[in-house]
Formats: sequence, C-alpha cells, structure tokens
Amino acid sequence: MRRVCITTIVISIAAVMLLLGGCGQQVTATLEDLAADNPEMVKALQEAVVTPEGMSSEVTFSGDSFDITYKFNDPIDDTDEKVLVEAFGKNAETLQAGFEKAIADLETQTGITGITGTIHIINASGEETWTHEYPEKE
Repeated sequence: MRRVCITTIVISIAAVMLLLGGCGQQVTATLEDLAADNPEMVKALQEAVVTPEGMSSEVTFSGDSFDITYKFNDPIDDTDEKVLVEAFGKNAETLQAGFEKAIADLETQTGITGITGTIHIINASGEETWTHEYPEKE
C-alpha cells in the first residue's frame, strides 16, 4: 500500500505540473490569480491528481504556492499510519528532483519566480500526519 500511495502521488504531481505548465498564459500577478482566472484549468488539475483508493485529494493555491492535500477517508491504525509517514519521509528525496523540475518549468511558463509546492497527508480525523514543501528550504 505504501508504494501504491507514493507512486500515485508522484504521478499526480507530474500531471498537475504538466497541466499548469501547459497553460501558455502569462500570469496577471500570482499563481493564485492564474487559478482564479482559469476555472477550467483548476478543474482539469483536480481531475489530473490521481488519488489512491481510500483517500480524497484537493489542489489549492495561495499567492505563488500550491498545495496538494491527500486525506484518508477512513481511520487507519497507528501502526499503519506510522509506516506510511516513515515511507513518505524516506521518499521525500525521491520526489524532490521531479517536483523541483516541475516547479522550474512552471516558473518558466508563467514568468513567476519563487513558486513553492507542498504535499500534505491528513488522517481521517483531520490531523496532518506528514507535510513537505518543495523546493526544500536550505
């Protein structure tokens, strides 16, 4: 299940970046403005995010950042949650190269610099169990 969740999230990130990068429109001010001006694009992004079975997902924008949030629909036991959190942590570096390349491509396409993206994993009770921002802060 861990590999499926992580693989699915990697595929989702790539799909979101392709859709954002292919919009071909210059941004009025921020990434959030681009999303607000293009509801069709936002809908396509939401549909492009591949969500693992048993989870829901959402893409949101704020300023020049975006968040991809995955939430477990049903409670999972503490042991399984701990294993998943450890797996996400171990794979954060694997996700980094693709995520940062996609952000760089997005910056080129939109003319916006300093774009950041964050992945959030939320448990069924609404508590964040894992989060990671890209690019990583030095």
